[in-house]
Amino acid sequence: MESEVIHEEEVLRYSKILEGVSDIIGVYNTDNTIMFYNKAGYDFFKKRYDEVKGKKCYEMFNRNQKCPNCLCEKAIETKRIIRVEKYIPEINKYIECSYNPVLNDLGEVVFVVEQLRDITDKKILENVLKESEERYRKIVDISPDAIIITVDGEIVLANKEALKYVNNLVGKSIYKYAPDFAKILNKRINQILKNKTEKAVFDYKVVLDDNKVIDVEVSSSYLVYNGKSAILSIMRDITERKRELYSAAKMQKQLLKKPFSLPDKANMRTLYVPAKTVSGDFFYTCKVDENLIIGIIGDVSGKGVTAALNISAFNVLFHEAVLVSSDLYDIVNNLNKKVVDYLGERYVAACCFSFDFNKNKAHMIGAGINQFVYVNKNDEIEEKIVKGPFLGMFEDSKFDEQIINFKSGDKFYFYTDGLDFIFDDKTKKNYIKKLTIDELKNYIKAHLDNMLTDVNGIKDDCTLLALEIK
Repeated sequence: MESEVIHEEEVLRYSKILEGVSDIIGVYNTDNTIMFYNKAGYDFFKKRYDEVKGKKCYEMFNRNQKCPNCLCEKAIETKRIIRVEKYIPEINKYIECSYNPVLNDLGEVVFVVEQLRDITDKKILENVLKESEERYRKIVDISPDAIIITVDGEIVLANKEALKYVNNLVGKSIYKYAPDFAKILNKRINQILKNKTEKAVFDYKVVLDDNKVIDVEVSSSYLVYNGKSAILSIMRDITERKRELYSAAKMQKQLLKKPFSLPDKANMRTLYVPAKTVSGDFFYTCKVDENLIIGIIGDVSGKGVTAALNISAFNVLFHEAVLVSSDLYDIVNNLNKKVVDYLGERYVAACCFSFDFNKNKAHMIGAGINQFVYVNKNDEIEEKIVKGPFLGMFEDSKFDEQIINFKSGDKFYFYTDGLDFIFDDKTKKNYIKKLTIDELKNYIKAHLDNMLTDVNGIKDDCTLLALEIK
């Protein structure tokens, strides 16, 4: 029974680690029984952990027996990684498959890790490139989404769905239809062509011939068209969805606009840059009395409107917790229990802090956001670690606490994981010691603004809360 509990805990831990991987990851025993999938796997098969555990991997495709030339079996026999591309008729998709056998200390295979990636679009394009332009046009015309191909910024092909929006697209400049994004668009086009990017997804505002403006999600890929480097773009009208997201984003920003409540005690500067329209990041500060302020910075799991609603709910929970107690540990434990009760399977990564300006003492507790940067008035930098699991992960979680006796001129930097790459050794050495909190905020903002115009964009929401003691 004990080993089974340990196994279940390991499954949960590995599933959490793999949650952010977009490819389908499956882990199988050597008899083809399923141990677990990552979130992408459960979503793909529309199953839960308890519905797949112990089933055979081939049963997920409604098969009664092993696949012909079972690749999982081959990986076990050869003890080597097997990679293939294959068509799966049950789901009508081309899949890139990888099977990685994991060995124990005796060199025996103990389980196999399968990685599946949908390459249907890529295979279609590869097949299309072998056909004539007429055949190509017939294929893209089947698509329910608008598709165009551009060469040197000029539209050379448009399918029927694209022509529903604008007549006579062929021969027109792509920049004509996104004038507000011309500079950014040009930069991204050059990057896609230079790097032969397989997929880059961005939102744009597109101006139609009747001057109507719509929001469009554009997925662009590099290809060769008639012997020339080109870009294929699949476009989808998301105007209605954007309208909902804009409302959610506006609600979020209103919550984050509140000024620092004790401006005579410290300067506070914040930076909030969402990766998409709506962010999962948040920060709040709450004045308890004229000498005590309690705050929190965090990241709620979920996306879009769901994230916005979760943040609104958490805002209420946080302020209720501060009303009940001004003890930071009590607040964090209260929030942990409330997140379990009210947000269900949603977790919250957070760092909670309090500043007592009467005692000149700061308390910090980590709950998924486990680091912050402290700079004393002599410009000595310390990266502080405060261990603790996500809020809502376990009912009886334990959280570490850091206590710092601060002085005038000391600085504190709290940030979400989207800024981990910014707060590296180079930044600490070259910028944090030299810059004021305003200057560092502006430096980070300029860096992120530049990244937002790149093909790669920013991968996660970025939020900074900086405090300088007066």
